[in-house]
Amino acid sequence: MKTLFEISKSGLASAQRSLSVTSNNIVNADTPGYTRQRVDRTPVSYNSAFGNVGLGVNISTASRLRNEMNDQLTNQNRQDLGSMAYKNQVFERLQAAMTTDSGGDLDVRISSFFDMFSDLANDPQDISVRNSLLTQAQQLTSKLNNLDQHLVETGELIAQTTSTTIDGINTILSELYELNGAIAQSASLGSPDSSSLDLRVQKLEELSNLVDFTQKTNDDGVVEIRIGGVRVLDDEKILPIKSEYNPNEQQLNLRVSGGTMLEVNGGELGAQIELYESGIPDLKAKLDVIASTIVTEVNALHQNGFGLNDATSRAFFDPSGTTAGSIQVNQNLITNPTNIAASTVFGEAGNGNLAAQINELREGGIVNGRKLIDFAIETISEPGAQIFTLSSQIETKEAEIAMLQAQQERQAGVNIDEELANMIQFQNSYQGAARVMRTATELYDTLLSIV
Repeated sequence: MKTLFEISKSGLASAQRSLSVTSNNIVNADTPGYTRQRVDRTPVSYNSAFGNVGLGVNISTASRLRNEMNDQLTNQNRQDLGSMAYKNQVFERLQAAMTTDSGGDLDVRISSFFDMFSDLANDPQDISVRNSLLTQAQQLTSKLNNLDQHLVETGELIAQTTSTTIDGINTILSELYELNGAIAQSASLGSPDSSSLDLRVQKLEELSNLVDFTQKTNDDGVVEIRIGGVRVLDDEKILPIKSEYNPNEQQLNLRVSGGTMLEVNGGELGAQIELYESGIPDLKAKLDVIASTIVTEVNALHQNGFGLNDATSRAFFDPSGTTAGSIQVNQNLITNPTNIAASTVFGEAGNGNLAAQINELREGGIVNGRKLIDFAIETISEPGAQIFTLSSQIETKEAEIAMLQAQQERQAGVNIDEELANMIQFQNSYQGAARVMRTATELYDTLLSIV
């Protein structure tokens, strides 16, 4: 008799707990980040003189149906995607500045500049041609100045964004630290905090978009986070990240409390550091090569030629400005266009041989054996080439994440039809256990009445 009461009591408790968990699953079907749960049951029995006797079922706890390995793989892919997406965003900004629909791109400005030297060679005494040449030269220098300034501003914007990203990372680490405390406390009481565990999954997803990290879950459910091999979060402490950058050296360093340096390669932060330290400087250096080549090669010829009025040797471009940000036309020429050298012989106003020689520079391999215009086209096309490559990589990475999320959803997501079917099953289990209880009670009353 006692066995029947124990069996029916455990059955009622199991069905009641299962109905409660199933109802919670149904209610949270649309809750972002919610992981469905199931009641864990184990059969209970004991050995007697008559053999093994069942005592019903034992309820241990309600477990979350989630694949943690899938979460880690998804986060690793998110780290890569976060880096790619940020790079793509920056290169789209650079492409908009370097290639336009107005016909005033750098390669066009260079070509128009040399075209005017060709016109000057044909008519070296025409003041209007000389003025047009100066106009094209100033448009070329202005284009290089503007592109350089745009790269400088982009670098500064990236540096500012890096500070915001680091603040976001530190905030998430603080939230994870609080969740670790709640999860560890619940685990010590034997009742896992499912809400905190689900929220931690979301926070780890957010963190993976910002920075690359590795995670390890301890026996008590506490997650340990390492960034660049340095442990920044565990059950005892959190180490906030700080940034140090020097605009002059174009370098950005990350440190944690205590001075340990971090090496970050993934997530938005990894992309920001890479672009700040190498991506933007490399593009800027290529523009400087173009500017320096133009100044050096054109001045070398121009200083050996003669204008219309005197035999004074003059540079076409200001010799002190040999970078994309500082290149300028010689002010002496702007003030007096007759000082532009077109002739190889003093006193021969109709001699345009020098102008022809400068025009021929466009066909020479003056940039490491390559034509200047070809090098310029490659430079301004680099953001577009990067976007093309990144777009393909992003598409592949998004497909991988979608596949992993679909796999996780099949296990962790709530299926209303399945939950309703389970509810009917648990209702029947409850009614069955109640009937066993009622039958046991009737048997007990009958035995008492006999006595």
